[in-house]
Amino acid sequence: MFGLFKRSAHPTLDKALLNQLYRYALSLCHDESQAHDLVQYSCEKVLTAKVEPTQIKPYMMKVIRHAFIDQYRRKQFELVKDDSEILETIEKESDVLKSLEDIAIDEQHVDWILSRVTPHERELLYLWAVEGMSVQEIAEMTDTPKGTLLSRLNRLRKRITTEFNHLQDQEAQQ
Repeated sequence: MFGLFKRSAHPTLDKALLNQLYRYALSLCHDESQAHDLVQYSCEKVLTAKVEPTQIKPYMMKVIRHAFIDQYRRKQFELVKDDSEILETIEKESDVLKSLEDIAIDEQHVDWILSRVTPHERELLYLWAVEGMSVQEIAEMTDTPKGTLLSRLNRLRKRITTEFNHLQDQEAQQ
């Protein structure tokens, strides 16, 4: 009789959770098939885990993040940065007073801007701006000090503002 009230052997993965995980994975890698693979990998980890995690969503997001970082590190061995790219990045960091909330960015420019930031910056931007997580929550999830995240967020704001203003100037000249 008590077998009827037994907890299920596997956690429930509803469509809303899978969609959130997919959006998170896509924000990291910007590749639909890789995002699907990351979500599938995290589902496999949860379903084959010997002990069910107490909070499924944060656990799965951490699995996705670590899997992406592993893939990214493997690709880094293949990629070589050019000195001109480094100089370009340094030039773009200037003092700007506007914040991200003050910038009206249309959909056409979002992909262009997101392609110009690193995967770690994309993750931070996604969790903060899209998911609405606080810096403290992001710090706990990514095992990164809060001050480091605040510094990265500030540099990211400045860089995006500068690049977006540069993009608007180019369009105005055309």
